[in-house]
Amino acid sequence: MKRILHFILLCSICVGAFAQSKEFENVFRACTLAQSSMSDGVGSQSEIREACSLLTLTEWSPLILQQDSKNAEAAMKNHMVFSPEFLKDVAENRKVYKKAKQYAEEQIAQQRGGSVQLCTKCIKAKQKMTYYIRANGKPINIAAVAEVNGLINLSVIVKDGKGKETPYKINSDEFKGASTRRLPTIILPKGYSYVYITIENKSDKDKSVAIIVE
Repeated sequence: MKRILHFILLCSICVGAFAQSKEFENVFRACTLAQSSMSDGVGSQSEIREACSLLTLTEWSPLILQQDSKNAEAAMKNHMVFSPEFLKDVAENRKVYKKAKQYAEEQIAQQRGGSVQLCTKCIKAKQKMTYYIRANGKPINIAAVAEVNGLINLSVIVKDGKGKETPYKINSDEFKGASTRRLPTIILPKGYSYVYITIENKSDKDKSVAIIVE
């Protein structure tokens, strides 16, 4: 009986490790589809359309991040923007990459609603950027998806009202990075706190990155 109870407890902990909503899963999947759609250098029309459909039908809001480090952002031109408008147009005309900055700015200005938040940042090769948001004590989910051939690391530091810092990151393939990163659900301290999100671009080229927060 003790073994059974221990197994049930262990399962409940494992399930709770990724307590993300359906909307969060949809946005994350849409971004990974957008990434893989261009992996052959030509573009998979079906994956682009599916990614566009998921982002169109799912409720999410623009993610507004404050910078907390030396600016290592690169120009958005010629990089992927993780928005339904960009994906819809890129499926029809690859030349929209030249107007990527415009799509990124439009993404920030949109008011769509929903608890999931999304934005696209472009990070310089072999550099990292730290952003921060203010949180109010609720559990938080954070993920990042690089554009095609991008390799990234994602780390988070939570600073509570008393200044105590708690770090979170994924150690697997940390030296070379990974195409996607998703942290287990973070239980924030009571009251207000600051969440510092660091994106490290391990690639030899500038890469755009979707940052997803719930």
